[in-house]
Amino acid sequence: MSKVFDLFIIGGGINGAGIARDASGRGLSVCLADKGEIGGATSSWSTKLIHGGLRYLENYEFKLVRESLKEREIVYKIARHISKPIPFIIPHTDKIRPAWLIKFGLLLYDNLGGKTNIPKSKTLDLNKKFPNILKEKFKTGFQYYDIQIDDKKLTKLNAQDAKKNKAKILEYNKVKKAEIINNEWVISLQDKKKIKSKVLINASGPWINETLHKNIKIKSKNKIRLVKGSHIITKKLYKEDVAFTFQNIDKRIIFVIPYKKKFSLIGTTEVEVKSPENTVISKQETQYLIRSVNNYLKKQIRKKDIVDTYSGIRPLIEDFKEASKVTRDYVFDLNIVNKLPLLNIYGGKLTTYRKLSEKVLLDLKKFLPKTKKGPWTDKKKLF
Repeated sequence: MSKVFDLFIIGGGINGAGIARDASGRGLSVCLADKGEIGGATSSWSTKLIHGGLRYLENYEFKLVRESLKEREIVYKIARHISKPIPFIIPHTDKIRPAWLIKFGLLLYDNLGGKTNIPKSKTLDLNKKFPNILKEKFKTGFQYYDIQIDDKKLTKLNAQDAKKNKAKILEYNKVKKAEIINNEWVISLQDKKKIKSKVLINASGPWINETLHKNIKIKSKNKIRLVKGSHIITKKLYKEDVAFTFQNIDKRIIFVIPYKKKFSLIGTTEVEVKSPENTVISKQETQYLIRSVNNYLKKQIRKKDIVDTYSGIRPLIEDFKEASKVTRDYVFDLNIVNKLPLLNIYGGKLTTYRKLSEKVLLDLKKFLPKTKKGPWTDKKKLF
């Protein structure tokens, strides 16, 4: 008789890999399949940051920011060899946000997450501190810290740790169909193999509803918006190891971050798209990023300075707001199909993947009586 897994996870992004690690470390049998490489899609197309989400405070998402700041501390502790704190400077401009509002936001940001090893924010004289980077009109700046990380490596380390705990990780093996046969989920894979499981988790990111409709044959109760975040990479724009948070007239922000020693990473845009396959930066996005940077830097950039680009698609829960104000929080949609659980995971962000994984196992606890222990991933380092 073939093995019946406790959990089958569709999707090898950061959420799927995080769940596989957590569950397998609790003694559960886990199988994960991805149609491509582990961490090869959305989870490697981020801005490479573990951050609290300073701008989410403007949308009053205090709970999300608090959780994110706590997770920032934990992820830095367990993945220190692929992460580092980096200072971010917000040059002040009266035209967009008043100084008192930024100071108040940073005060919240410093304290919402509780005790931290990451430096607190402060006010800077930009003409003294960065005379050769920013235009002279930017006199005052505000410095805060977040964590820069290798997002793809983080995803792969979670999957590797799951493997050490005897999880089965299948790459380049698309789920063709998932159905219930004889009171078990039976998952048919691209390589013609069939896997049995007690619980099915759909963590396929921007493909979540497509997977639900086409492969599991269930209609989604949640509408999502696919939002493309694009980045451009240029040769290093300045020698200092510091990042900038530039405010735009449309109230959005753009990051300029040192990247791989020789480059600068600039992003991100937020453009709604219809398909999760639309991962190419548009001419308009390129112009938007160039214009945003040139508003602030003395050294002006042009299209010819771009050495590479990438775009990632984020699935955000539809709440009929403009794209930049749609929540980055995650939502679980637990369905009981013929007495068997199907959990669809909507949204989420790189920073909160570990906490999301814990909550998944808490929500599924009654279906997984073989679970041997409670939360553990906040203490064991990823190698």
